[in-house]
Amino acid sequence: MKNASPFTIGIIMIIIIGLIMQIPFDKIITENNFSLFQIEYIILTLKMSLIFTFGILFIKKLRIESISGLSSNYKWKSKALNLIPVYLFLIGITAFISKDLSVINISNSLLLLLACLAVGFAEEFMFRGVLQSLFLKKYMHHRKGVFLGVLFPAIFFGASHLLNLMVNDNIPQVITQAIYAIFIGFFFGVLLLKTNKLLPIAITHGLINFFFLFNSLPSLNNIIEINGESPIEIPLMAQILGSIIPILIFLPLFIIGLILIRKINKEHIRAKIKH
Repeated sequence: MKNASPFTIGIIMIIIIGLIMQIPFDKIITENNFSLFQIEYIILTLKMSLIFTFGILFIKKLRIESISGLSSNYKWKSKALNLIPVYLFLIGITAFISKDLSVINISNSLLLLLACLAVGFAEEFMFRGVLQSLFLKKYMHHRKGVFLGVLFPAIFFGASHLLNLMVNDNIPQVITQAIYAIFIGFFFGVLLLKTNKLLPIAITHGLINFFFLFNSLPSLNNIIEINGESPIEIPLMAQILGSIIPILIFLPLFIIGLILIRKINKEHIRAKIKH
């Protein structure tokens, strides 16, 4: 792996993620003990925990703790920058703020939080911790090495969301996810270089997912089936128009990342790579 191209490793990582997502945990966890909602998020937690484990193993094997933001030798700097994505928390909260929260099942909420944190840790350790570190090592000699080292992992991160096409036939929605994943992936990549720490980013990532998915809790979800049939399909044009809003919501993070990346000290990154 040490001699492999980061592009090759990126492709291998996506294949690994795709294979893990195909593990049939649903054959083990049945409706006899859990609701459909609980089964979905228990399985998601298990799969993401496996991906997170791969991320940890890769970081240890490649000895890239310093550049991946897991070394105790580098202090947590520019902590205030970790507050920038908080506006996404607020946007997520507005979706359910007017609803009756007293009907929420606490165990379902905790399960959703656990699953979202598992996703945050799995994706950040794999794409920012492993892949970004390898791209930075490859391109630091380049004039735009920092930019390329952050951009390519963000693109791979976005591409990994295309795997959702296996379970979601709403193509515009999945493509939108891939686009705004690139935006937030780029910002998180810059944030890692500015703050030196990966764990706060992984937690932030998980909390963003949690606040945006909180409205999907069974007690708050307004989507119902009529006579056992699935909800009416949304027209393609409506899907496309509805996909524009998420892109606009996440676009500011990409712009902020472009601004912050110009102020990154290249020598500081080179020192981490040598370390």
